[in-house]
Amino acid sequence: NVVTPHWGMASFNPHMLILARESRGLTQAELSAGADLGQGTLSKYETGMLAPSDDAVNSLASVLAYPAAFFYQPGQTYGFPPFHYRKRKKLSAKALGRIVAEMNIRRMHVQRLVLSYELKSSRFIPEIDLDEYQGQSPKRPNVEEVARSVREAWMLPSGPVANMVDLIEENGGIVIPCAFGSDLIDAMSQRIDGLPVLFFINIGAPADRIRHTLAHELAHMVLHTTTFKADDEMEREADNFAGAFLLPPDEVRHQLRRFDLRQLANMKAYWKVSMASIAVRAEKLNLITPYQSKMFWIEMGKLGYRKREPNEPPPETPTKLRRMVDYHRRTLGYSDAEMADLLCLTAAEFNAMYSPEPSPRRHLRVVT
Repeated sequence: NVVTPHWGMASFNPHMLILARESRGLTQAELSAGADLGQGTLSKYETGMLAPSDDAVNSLASVLAYPAAFFYQPGQTYGFPPFHYRKRKKLSAKALGRIVAEMNIRRMHVQRLVLSYELKSSRFIPEIDLDEYQGQSPKRPNVEEVARSVREAWMLPSGPVANMVDLIEENGGIVIPCAFGSDLIDAMSQRIDGLPVLFFINIGAPADRIRHTLAHELAHMVLHTTTFKADDEMEREADNFAGAFLLPPDEVRHQLRRFDLRQLANMKAYWKVSMASIAVRAEKLNLITPYQSKMFWIEMGKLGYRKREPNEPPPETPTKLRRMVDYHRRTLGYSDAEMADLLCLTAAEFNAMYSPEPSPRRHLRVVT
């Protein structure tokens, strides 16, 4: 087979080779063995010291299950945002590479799709520097006040956020479902020039936790893309923002006069956030004692609710990315084969990711 670069006379991009390998969860040694290449040769391909022959590219494409054009895409990959450093430390190198690869591949899909799709939104996700932001008082605002201001700017009514995914997409973001293969990370976010704000959610996470994590990621996009702080401080601010955004203090105080599992279960059904999040919020607002908090977590552990609680709210399904794909198919007349070509995927993988009725568990597969 003769390699025909998809992007005209583009050169082989070693960044894309690394991205393809890591997306499949393979080490250099595993890929070199599968492609019948020396690891030293593969290393030189990945560092850009040596350009692979057409036969070598075809062999790599076959093992990695990507079209050869994948390796000729321009650009480079992006790593984890700095506010995810603590979670990144807990991941193995292979798991980290796999997650970052999926983020980058999905981001590149969005970059291709927005070339022909007009994103319409009169609202946006603001960037706020707490040291410069002027709130409703002359004092430096706190994170909870910023959360209230964002709710007001987006004209949210009192009560629970009806659908956190829809809210983010209505205000200019794109929520992208991914399979991270790890429960250490429920979601991540990126603000990159020239693109909408991207939120990547782990489809394996419980629905109530995804809502909280999206609010947490929204906080990072609002507070931490212009001003970086210590990781612990950014995580603490994001948690406080998420709590205030999903559980406004003036609305939950009277509900938390009673604090037990039955009351928290009732609140969960109404607010559509986990009992754990409500308990953390109660402690933050000084509505329960340290002893009540301790006993709550002990009881949650005994019941096995620390990892996954019962009575999850209905899942919230992202729609914007799918609308972009459907626009290319129905309005621009792209066939599925042309869509796969556009996104540098095999036809089978394109259908798995973007078929009209996707399975929530479909994702980039690992080739062994």
